[in-house]
Amino acid sequence: MGEKQLTLAEKWQIDAEAYKKGAVNKTSVPQCAKCRYVKKGDALHCNVYKEERKPGYVMFPHKECPSFCSDDILEIDVSGVKCDKIYGGVFGFCVGDMLGVPVEFSTRSEREKDPVEELRAYGTYHQTFGTWSDDTSLMLCLIDALNVGFSQDKLKENMIDFYTRGKFTPHGEVFDIGNATRDAIHNMIQGIPPADCGGKREEDNGNGSLMRILPLAFVSKSYTDEGLIKFVENVSSFTHAHDRSKFACIFYVKLAAELFAGKEKMEAFDSAIGFVDKNCCKKYADERGNFETILNKDIIYTEKNRIRSTGYVIDTLEAALWLFFHTESYRDVVLSAVNLGGDTDTIAALAGGIAGIYYGFRSIPDNWVQNICRKHEISDMISTFCCGVF
Repeated sequence: MGEKQLTLAEKWQIDAEAYKKGAVNKTSVPQCAKCRYVKKGDALHCNVYKEERKPGYVMFPHKECPSFCSDDILEIDVSGVKCDKIYGGVFGFCVGDMLGVPVEFSTRSEREKDPVEELRAYGTYHQTFGTWSDDTSLMLCLIDALNVGFSQDKLKENMIDFYTRGKFTPHGEVFDIGNATRDAIHNMIQGIPPADCGGKREEDNGNGSLMRILPLAFVSKSYTDEGLIKFVENVSSFTHAHDRSKFACIFYVKLAAELFAGKEKMEAFDSAIGFVDKNCCKKYADERGNFETILNKDIIYTEKNRIRSTGYVIDTLEAALWLFFHTESYRDVVLSAVNLGGDTDTIAALAGGIAGIYYGFRSIPDNWVQNICRKHEISDMISTFCCGVF
């Protein structure tokens, strides 16, 4: 008999248990080195804590110091509604990712006992404040490819550089990557055409292509319906080529595109449903049943205890949509996402991306934006992208 193929749920459980057992390093470093209130050579005091020693949660933090103020301020002059929505979408995605990284794989009961209410650090991967994951890295790979005139070869090059050289990462190295994405990049390195590299089995329906697909929403108006669908399918297939993953990407991109066009939440949702009903009904007939909760809009009325925050592509998409419709601000969207537990970084990133488009860049708390690793480079990349879109 051949080796048993693990289900997606089994792979998820193995990963979760491995990180729980491996997260034993408790040493942590405060944000002080990046704060304008720091006193060089005095680790115990700063210009906020002049007369008293810094509290323990500042000296050995897992959460942000409430007095932190970056000494490297990113100032963004967003001009025009469309640019505001692009900056909001990309930074909204990145911030959601960043908030979720420290508590990925935590359970919902753990989050209920200890809810995330502000930026944290360390935790699951023992990463410093402002660190985002492969979700943002791979999204940036796509934006960079779009910025130079998209080609499959350029996106392939970027993804290989991410994996082998740490390009598009917050600290020059990869600390987290999904199995399916890693296997697909190995296929790219071996010279397999990139659109043929993604897994095609039912077990290959993690959220690894959904998590990086958002930028296509901003260029959707340049394509016919058929052209946009083909574009999304090709980009998804770099890592996830099963119809389920591709359909999820098509729906998410179309919803984000409608929000980018200025539509209200329900109007955008109805438009995305109408789009897939019109254009994907025949090709994806076998998958429609898996998306009934979304396509019938039952997801809007689903109770929280029925929302699954796993890495399975349908669970992820349903969770992101539920969060978007059950909150009324960007901040509430991403904090609610993180406090679902599970795949916190990806779900908060995807929900934060559409929330950032809808509510705009200025809706994202500035202290979170100022904490983002490589924020200036990301901003420059978005600025170039905006020029290309318009």
